[in-house]
Amino acid sequence: MKILLIIGLFFTTTLAMAETIDLRFIVQPHLNDRAKMAKMVGQLNDYFINSQVNLQARLVDVTPLRVEENDPVKIVHAMFNQEGVFAGLQQHNRQVGADYTFMLTDKILHKGKAICGRAYAVNKTLAEIADSRRALAVIHPVCGGHTLAHELGHLMGLNHGALVDRCQPKHGHATALTPYANGFGEGNCDGKPQEGEFGDIMVGGWMGQVMGNDKASLPFFSNAKLRDPRCGESGVCGDPATGDAARVLNEHAHIYANHEQLPSTDGKPALQIEK
Repeated sequence: MKILLIIGLFFTTTLAMAETIDLRFIVQPHLNDRAKMAKMVGQLNDYFINSQVNLQARLVDVTPLRVEENDPVKIVHAMFNQEGVFAGLQQHNRQVGADYTFMLTDKILHKGKAICGRAYAVNKTLAEIADSRRALAVIHPVCGGHTLAHELGHLMGLNHGALVDRCQPKHGHATALTPYANGFGEGNCDGKPQEGEFGDIMVGGWMGQVMGNDKASLPFFSNAKLRDPRCGESGVCGDPATGDAARVLNEHAHIYANHEQLPSTDGKPALQIEK
């Protein structure tokens, strides 16, 4: 009983200390099930806890909206430009206090193939991670909280990491907000499962290239201090130089939770990002 009480107090304290990011979902009308979206957000919060990240997500708004387009790249760019059905998107976000906006649709085809999600971009500068105009993504509801976490990671400055960069060279998979703002894993990219192979949330669907199972990524962000038997032979779930997403998320938590504003570092007023 004491052990359970201690664990409960630990998680309560962690959540109390965490910065809160507010999420808005724009959904196809036939997918308008707030309980399912709340479940996805709950799964995301579990991942933050598992990763030792001082962030917590909160669902603040659900907007039913019929969207005919099925190319996720075109959808996120229409959201960015506030075109067509997305007119007034940022004004509504300000009204509800949404830091991040996700289009939830079961019509996602990229280059003729069904995919789980697409972020507007891997945001790679402080100004970019602070700009809610770039805090946009499209996700398929079937892929759930795992894809929500992965695409949110991109918006927060995280990339796939060195393992994916080896599987697909010269595509910038390890270029991110910082050199260590990356996913982490081990494997040889032959598409066959072998002892000790693993990848975290940001390796994501690339686990298909690594071991033939694109749903095998682990339910946490890379963390150089985290130890877990699922993290290969060493049990180490990150690298301080190349794969420590938890450190990045903790270092920039205040920015994620306060979009359009960068914290001052010299005692001067914070920089406001022009809208």
